[in-house]
Amino acid sequence: MESAFKVFVVDDDPAVRDIICAILEEEYPVQSFESAEECLAALAEKRPDLILLDINLPGMNGYTLYRQLKNDSQLRQIPVMFVSGHDSPEERIAGYDAGGEDFIVKPFEPEELLRKVKVAQNMVRNQRTLAEQIEEAEHLSSLVIASMDETGILLQFMSKLIAMDNAQEIAEGLLELLHRYRLDGVVQVRMEGEPLTLSAAGTNLPLEVSVIEHVRDQGRIFEFSRRSVHNFERVTLMINNLPLDDPDYCGRLRDHLSVAAQGVDSRLKALLAEERSRRTQEGIQQALENVGNTIMELHEAHKENAEASSVLIVGLQETLLNSFYKLGLTDNQEKFLQNMVGDFMTRMVELLDRGIQTQDALRLLSNQLSDLRQN
Repeated sequence: MESAFKVFVVDDDPAVRDIICAILEEEYPVQSFESAEECLAALAEKRPDLILLDINLPGMNGYTLYRQLKNDSQLRQIPVMFVSGHDSPEERIAGYDAGGEDFIVKPFEPEELLRKVKVAQNMVRNQRTLAEQIEEAEHLSSLVIASMDETGILLQFMSKLIAMDNAQEIAEGLLELLHRYRLDGVVQVRMEGEPLTLSAAGTNLPLEVSVIEHVRDQGRIFEFSRRSVHNFERVTLMINNLPLDDPDYCGRLRDHLSVAAQGVDSRLKALLAEERSRRTQEGIQQALENVGNTIMELHEAHKENAEASSVLIVGLQETLLNSFYKLGLTDNQEKFLQNMVGDFMTRMVELLDRGIQTQDALRLLSNQLSDLRQN
């Protein structure tokens, strides 16, 4: 006997009720009533899976009872099969217009009644299966929509994270992410210098700082009580109110927060690298400027030395030549000394020419360094 499928029989004829019960009770639990009013009273406590309803009843007739059932949100899903001693087209149309699931005419064969009840049973089973599938689909749909909403929140945060350029802004953005997930927690970000610890209660609160310092070395992700901690090299995220009563939502939050914390860690590392690169570039720029200044000083000093050397050489040559006339030298001696002075002067000029080349090289190097500093 399929106890899950219960049948109510409503008929004012006791013989008909006995026949129907006798036919069905071997396979189904059956309860019979002689009036619509008795059936309604029983429906207040029990819910059958099928009602076999006589049309011509004393007091409230079958059609009126049917309409009352269908107007009740708690009873409208119960299928009704009309039972009548009249097989006129008008009677069947009236049953159809009323909305009954089937129509059976008295007298009927037991096989016909059983077959129609089994059809109704299959219909109910299919409807329940469909309802369960719809409910499951709606549940999955709600989960998907919720997950998409939660993922959308995460994606919005990650897109904004790219433009955040300091530790304060990043910590505030991560705290705002927790707020959008209806979570309470503490964020600590670590750049160079003192870490920044932030929560809805304030900045660098001693107790929160001490707790974060205690848990930041406890592993990448761990939980205790309703708290969850996500640790990365430059960020620690501690959640104080995990929704443990909703395991699915809680699991999705863990994944989203882990992704967010890892993104923050990467952004902090990038900012640190950018800062170090900026300082390195500034150092290089300063070094280039110092080298350029030194070269310019060497260039100017070399230029001054070259000019002074030229004057000295010319003066020395004139002094030597004038001295030859006073020494009373022979022609050969004077010619020898003139040649010797000439050779010396030629070598000095060659050295000065090399100095000019060096000067030009220094000037070119100075210009190149200047271009580097500007770039």
